[in-house]
Amino acid sequence: LTTNVRIEQKWKDENLGWNQSEYDGIRGIRLPSHHIWLPDSYIYNAAFDLSSDTPTQGVINGPYVMVYHTGEVVFPVLMKLRTSCKVNIQYFPFDRQICGLKFASWIYDISSINYVLVPNVNVQQESDGIRNSGWTILAIKEGLVWRTKNNKTYGELVYGVHIRRRPLYYIFNVIIPCAMLSCLTCMSFWLPTSSGEKVTLGLTCFVAFSVFMLMVAEKVPATSDTVPIIGIYLTIVMSLTSISVIMAVIVANVYQHAAMCTNQKHRAPQWLIKFALTYLSSILRMYDTVKTVLEQKVREYSLFA
Repeated sequence: LTTNVRIEQKWKDENLGWNQSEYDGIRGIRLPSHHIWLPDSYIYNAAFDLSSDTPTQGVINGPYVMVYHTGEVVFPVLMKLRTSCKVNIQYFPFDRQICGLKFASWIYDISSINYVLVPNVNVQQESDGIRNSGWTILAIKEGLVWRTKNNKTYGELVYGVHIRRRPLYYIFNVIIPCAMLSCLTCMSFWLPTSSGEKVTLGLTCFVAFSVFMLMVAEKVPATSDTVPIIGIYLTIVMSLTSISVIMAVIVANVYQHAAMCTNQKHRAPQWLIKFALTYLSSILRMYDTVKTVLEQKVREYSLFA
């Protein structure tokens, strides 16, 4: 998860206070941040390698701090965070995700640094004039968590970000075209057997479904925990399209073979005729077709009689 956040930390340093009357009424000054002590606030679920050559990549740091005459220090930081988030893509592109941002001190326990949330302050969800085109922020919840390690208690700030994907792009570029291709695949059964475009249409639809499958695979993270329903749908439709193409090839081959047969020797064997007209027709409920074939056979026999 990549987010642009503005983090503001406040604390009181008694060594940095002064009397306003002795310094021409100056209330506050801006100082470079490396000139004073800073808390080692760290992003615990940052998405980078902790063993890399840049271990300070997850530390919240900025160029300047604001110091007031009371000793209060305000440390505003504007950062672009990359954090890890476990996602559930089952309902892609209509999915919702809950991702967390975890902040804590790297080495200090609560006896040295005790994090406190500022009361009655709402977390701003979206910056003015800035709107993400891919996601919508539904809610942001914050809380404090204490964890114990080596008989020491550490405070941790946790923010839960509830986001929802904007599905409009995928509706017009994936879902609607897939539905139209599914209708085209069904229309291939209306083509006459003598038409060679029956196989061509099936292969074209199969290639198009493969392209949409690649598009979906590029947009979702590589995970084996869940499979998106739209991916399952595309797999099933591709399988059915493959079967229809195979059956179309077999039917076309049988049709062409029957057209070239001019004598009784090359006719279909008797067992195949019986199987098709007796058993297979009952399964497919093609009683009218069987009746037509039998009537045609009766007329042929009556002509030769």
